[in-house]
Amino acid sequence: MTEKLEAIAAEMVPQRAESICDVTLVVSEGGILTVKGETNLPEAKSAVIEMLEESGVTFADSITLLPDPAVVEKPWALTSVSVCNIRTRPSHAAEMATQALMGTPVRILNKRDGWLLVQTPDSYIGWTDDPLAELSDEELAAWKGSERLIYLGHTGVITDSRGETISDIVFGVILVKTGSRGNYWTVALPDGRTGEVRKQESEDFRKWAESAGIEPERLIRFARTFTGSPYLWGGTSTKGVDCSGLTKTVYYYGGVIMTRDASGQFRYGEEVSIDKPCETLLPGDLLFFGRLRDGKPRITHTGMYIGDTEYIHSSGLVKVNSFDSTRSNYSAYLLEILQGARRVTGFTPGKGLERVAQHGWYF
Repeated sequence: MTEKLEAIAAEMVPQRAESICDVTLVVSEGGILTVKGETNLPEAKSAVIEMLEESGVTFADSITLLPDPAVVEKPWALTSVSVCNIRTRPSHAAEMATQALMGTPVRILNKRDGWLLVQTPDSYIGWTDDPLAELSDEELAAWKGSERLIYLGHTGVITDSRGETISDIVFGVILVKTGSRGNYWTVALPDGRTGEVRKQESEDFRKWAESAGIEPERLIRFARTFTGSPYLWGGTSTKGVDCSGLTKTVYYYGGVIMTRDASGQFRYGEEVSIDKPCETLLPGDLLFFGRLRDGKPRITHTGMYIGDTEYIHSSGLVKVNSFDSTRSNYSAYLLEILQGARRVTGFTPGKGLERVAQHGWYF
C-alpha cells in the first residue's frame, strides 16, 4: 500500500518544487490506520482516498489540503520588495530556490515561525520571510481589476515628489497606477507606499501583456543587457540570474511565464536537432547542457542561441560563447555536453509555457 501511495505522489508531482504530496500511513497503538500528511493538490488527496477505499481497509483521513484555512486566513499575497528571495526551507541558511518581483501575485500555502510557504505563478514553491502584502480572494480580484503598470527598464527607482527614493525596482515589477504628474506616473506599491515612476520606463500592464510577443531579435537585445551580470544561484531578476533564471527572465520580457528550472524548461517546446547546431538552430532557441544518466539527458545548464554560432548564458557571469572553434569565445566543453535544444516560438500555451495575459493570477 505504501508503494501505491508513492506511485500516486510520483504521478501527481513530477517536479517536487512545483507541487506538494507528502502523505504517509500510520498505525496507532489501537490498531487504527491513519493516512496523514499534506498536499496542495485536491486531485492527489482524492486519488489517495479512492485507492484506500478500493483496498477495503478502514482508515482515518488526516490529510491536510493546503492552504489550510485554520492557518492561512488570506491565501494570496503580492511581493512588496523589488526582489523577494524564496528559499527551499524556512531558514536563512537554506539555499535560495527562486525569486519573485515586486507586485507578483503568489499563493500562500502555509505559515511557520514568521515564514510563508508560497507558490509563484510558474508553480514553484518555497519559503520566504520577505515583506508580502497578504490578500483575500476579493482583494486579489480588486487588484486584478485595477489599472496597473509594468516597469520595463533594467533597474530603476520609485521616488517621491521631491525625488527621494522610496524603493528600488527592476524589470518586471508591477505597480498600481494612481495618477499622472508631468513625466511621471504616480503609483501605489503593494504595501501601501506611494511614489512616482518615469513614464518612459513603464507601460500599461494589460496592454503590455496582450501585445508582448516572442520576437527573437527583441529578446536577444534584452538578453544582451545582462552581459557581465553576476551569476546568482536562484536569481531571476536584473540584479543577478542563474542559468535558467536568465532564460526565464528573457522570455518573460516576451510576455511568457516559463517553468523555473533548466530540467523543467527542457520538457517544453519543439525539439530541435543539435547534430549540426549552427545549421539547425534559430535565434531564440533554448540550449540545454548536461550529461547522460542511464541513457537519458540529465540537464544541469541552459542558455539561449542568439545567432551566428553564438549563445548567451549565465555561468560565473552572463556571457556569450560560440560553437565555432575558430572564435575566441568558443567552448569545446559546452559543445561536448550539449544535450538538446527547444524552440518555443509558436508554442501552444499551457503549463510550463504560459502567456502572462492568459494567467488567471494576473487577470
